[in-house]
Amino acid sequence: MKAVRRSTVWLSGALVLLLTSACASGTARTSSLDRAEAKEGTAVLTVAPMDVTGSAGRFESLTSKAATSSLPKRLMVYRVKPANVTKSAFEKRARGLGLKGATEEIGGKFLIADEGATYEVDKTTGSFDYTTDAFEKQTRPLQHLLSDNEYRKKAETFLAGSGLVEDSAEFRDVNRGNVVGTYENGRWVERPFMVEVRFGHKALGGIDFDKGVGPKIVVQFGEDGRILGALSVWREVEPFSVYALKSTDEALTAAKKGDAQLFNVEDRDTGVVDTVSLSYINDPLDYDQRYVLPAYILKGSTGNGSRFVGVARAIPEALLRVDASLRGPTVSAPLSTGK
Repeated sequence: MKAVRRSTVWLSGALVLLLTSACASGTARTSSLDRAEAKEGTAVLTVAPMDVTGSAGRFESLTSKAATSSLPKRLMVYRVKPANVTKSAFEKRARGLGLKGATEEIGGKFLIADEGATYEVDKTTGSFDYTTDAFEKQTRPLQHLLSDNEYRKKAETFLAGSGLVEDSAEFRDVNRGNVVGTYENGRWVERPFMVEVRFGHKALGGIDFDKGVGPKIVVQFGEDGRILGALSVWREVEPFSVYALKSTDEALTAAKKGDAQLFNVEDRDTGVVDTVSLSYINDPLDYDQRYVLPAYILKGSTGNGSRFVGVARAIPEALLRVDASLRGPTVSAPLSTGK
């Protein structure tokens, strides 16, 4: 069987957490609750421990000047719907990608390692990884680049034609940040060696669902818009129940105590939060995620003027049962603080 690569891609593309602002408006707050039962959820939610990645530092002092009055006091909790991918469904999509090899089942995944490409799908979530041999060879700067609109159209056509598109996905951006440097006329110049078209999950009831490991679908392009591969980190969800949230003061206290993920925080640091928002969190694929929960995203400045980010669960601890067996071996890469 041909070796399947992609570990570096998962780190650079799928495990980096993107923290763009997700402040909720009054309209978003209402839309989520309009579709929910009036009775608040009281069922205890079984979750994996919060990832321990982030800074080793702790806050000695943490205050807030963020405006939080418009944030919702209750939000829907979503239940993950198992994809339950069958062998026949996997092979149908593999044939659509032009693969004709035999199907193997390895570690909860279906896999075809064919001449020229490999294709694997996580049976539980439906997340996929499609890689051509050309991906491994694409290391030199691209000489012929397309426009963002051309890349987007090619990506959408590829996903639709191969049956890899998700109804709950939406276009996010074209990433030209995978670069390689060369000397040209005595000058160091960095150019893309690969271009990615990235799709994310549509907001859930007006609240962003783009934190954690994905969810995302990425199509990768080489020279002249040739498709090198595609991958997804994805879970389909359905409404479960509306839950009362912790207060923002409680989230601030959790961050100060270290009961939150902290990024770019030093030991005995001081900080002032200037932005508080809410986002739903997606776990790594090897986690047995049963519910998608909201979290507070705290952004601010430390005593030395650098930017920090804190991620604190928004559901009260009394309604959570933490089960370490749900956590896989994956360790997430440090999350981006955004702008």
